[in-house]
Amino acid sequence: MKYVLFIAADPAGEHTDENPEAWVEKWNGRGVRLEGMPLKSVAETTTVRVRADEVLVTDGPFAETAEWIAGYDLLEAADLDEAIEVAASHPMATGGRIEIRPVEPVDHGPDTENVPHEGDAPASRFLAIIRTDPAAPPHTPDPAAVAEWVRDGLASGRYLGGEHLSPVEDATLVRRRGGELLITDGGYADVPEWVTGIVFVDGDREQALEYVERCPMARSGIVELREFWTDFG
Repeated sequence: MKYVLFIAADPAGEHTDENPEAWVEKWNGRGVRLEGMPLKSVAETTTVRVRADEVLVTDGPFAETAEWIAGYDLLEAADLDEAIEVAASHPMATGGRIEIRPVEPVDHGPDTENVPHEGDAPASRFLAIIRTDPAAPPHTPDPAAVAEWVRDGLASGRYLGGEHLSPVEDATLVRRRGGELLITDGGYADVPEWVTGIVFVDGDREQALEYVERCPMARSGIVELREFWTDFG
C-alpha cells in the first residue's frame, strides 16, 4: 500500500535536534520510503483557478494558514500502522505535523502511465498540489480530458507522474508533543480545500504555469504550484 506523507509546519511544534537525514537513511534502507523532497517557502506559491474559461493566476497560497505543506514523502508500507510508525519517527512529527494519505491508483487509459520519479532529487522542478474548492461552480472533469492533459504533458516533458489520494476523511494526523504521540483522524489543517492529488511538473516556471492552467481539475478546484527545494549547498 502506498501512502503520501505531507510534512507540514505547525506554530505549536516543539524544538528538536533530530536529524532528518538519519530518518531518510533508516527508512530508505528498509525499502519503505520511496522518495521525498522539501518544498520552497509557501510564500513562493502560485495559485491557479479556471472559472468560466477565465484563467485566474495569483501569487501566494490558496489560503492564509500557519499549517502549510513543507515537503512530501512517498511510502510503500505494509499497512497504516507501519505508515504511522514511519511518520511518528520523523523529526517533523515533533517540530511540525504530518498528514498520512493513502494513494488511490487511477488508470487514465493507454499511454498515460506515470513516469517513475524515484529518488531524493526528482527530475521535476515543481509540485502541483490539486485541491478542492467548495466555492467553485460544480464541475466534474471529463476523464477523457484528464487523459489528454496527461498525454500532452508526457509528450512535452511537463508531466513526470502523479499520485491520486483518497479523501481527506481517510487522512491520519501524527504529532509528538511533550514526548507523547498524538494520532488523530483528519488533515494537517482545518480547511475545506483539501488535497486530492499531486502532480510532478517539469520545465521553467512559465512552462509549468502554462501546463497547470490547462489542468481539467483547475475548473472545479485549485492548483497550487510549488517549487522543490534542491539547493542543499
